[in-house]
Amino acid sequence: MTSIIKSTLKLLFRNVIFWIFLIAMPVLSTLMLRLQAANFGLRDSGAREEVLEIDDANERAGYFGGNGKYVIKVYDASCSELSDRMLCGLAESGMITVVRAKTPDITESEVTDLVSFDGYNDFVGADLYLDKDFDEHVLNGDSDKALTVYILSDDERYELLENEIKMFMGQVSNALHMGGKEDVIKNLDTLRTSLPEKVIVFTDAAGGRKLTDRQLDQKALVGYAFAFLTLGFVFGGALIAYSVIRERKDMVLTRVRVSLLTDAKYFAAKFICGGIVSFIYAVVTSLITLVIDSDKLGMSRIGFFSMVFLLGLIFCSISLMIGILYDDVMSATVSAFILWTLSSLLSGLYFSLDAAGEAIKTMSYLMPSKWFLDATEMMMLGDNKVYFMILCVTTAYLIVTLGLGSIGIKIRNHE
Repeated sequence: MTSIIKSTLKLLFRNVIFWIFLIAMPVLSTLMLRLQAANFGLRDSGAREEVLEIDDANERAGYFGGNGKYVIKVYDASCSELSDRMLCGLAESGMITVVRAKTPDITESEVTDLVSFDGYNDFVGADLYLDKDFDEHVLNGDSDKALTVYILSDDERYELLENEIKMFMGQVSNALHMGGKEDVIKNLDTLRTSLPEKVIVFTDAAGGRKLTDRQLDQKALVGYAFAFLTLGFVFGGALIAYSVIRERKDMVLTRVRVSLLTDAKYFAAKFICGGIVSFIYAVVTSLITLVIDSDKLGMSRIGFFSMVFLLGLIFCSISLMIGILYDDVMSATVSAFILWTLSSLLSGLYFSLDAAGEAIKTMSYLMPSKWFLDATEMMMLGDNKVYFMILCVTTAYLIVTLGLGSIGIKIRNHE
């Protein structure tokens, strides 16, 4: 058993690809942790009740959509204080995402072309064009000349947009009755202060965990770092699986069976190699992350090292199991890459799954990275139960992978 471990590690350390992944993945993960994050982990777009500005009128506004809000793109030719008040009112309604492009020199034909382009290439519910004489038309009560609404989807929430615009026009009318046109802005502010104040309350996440915005940003960056690290772990396990496939084809396994070494012990030797690889990855990653402050991690360095090591142990063993079951280097490599892709997507490493459907959320709990991302939250909040949780999760995955791997070796030897 010891000789198998030594020979496997020798082959592994002679492989250039292994060293590339060993250096590149920890470096990339550290670069992600060094990012100056701001609003990466924002709870949802509901917290951003403000007008979102874009510099280019051709930029797509659909990218700013989130949590099912009704997205509108505004071509503002007036760029006045009154138009700002109307758009801010739309954004603060809590139902509409307003994306504005300031276009003071735009012509009606250019607006028509842009609206036609948005209808086919953008994911917005409506376009809104504000005339350059918006203030004058609004103060004269001529809303048809002040703005034009272009409905670009069959989303019936366009009625919400129309009602909000009518409500604004009514507020302007009331402000005019309170004083002259020159006092409209001041009177609008007076009317606004008389309205009930809206308070946004965030509910706790699953399990009663509640993170600050800074902690949400840190969690998002740790998720990106885990995505790079798991790629290294997956291919580390695939390289160990390659040694199994090679030894089987070279009749090494036959000689191993003659030496009375059981299939379970043989697989255990390969698994130990995966554990050594995971430990090396964790050590290299921990050393490289010394260049950043521990505050960037949002947790202790020991906790970070523990999670990296255990996460690597799981992915190396899963990748090793897949390689044994396939008995083909190319199939094992492709399957390992697919495993990494699906796991990263469904675990929430790239983006939050809070707004996902129940089916996606249920599938995410089958992914190891999901549990370690939850463990990150627990560590940030100082929950001491986190270590017991990740040990249980790691044990559960290892029991499954070790069992399937041993069965796979027996099947291949029987064949």
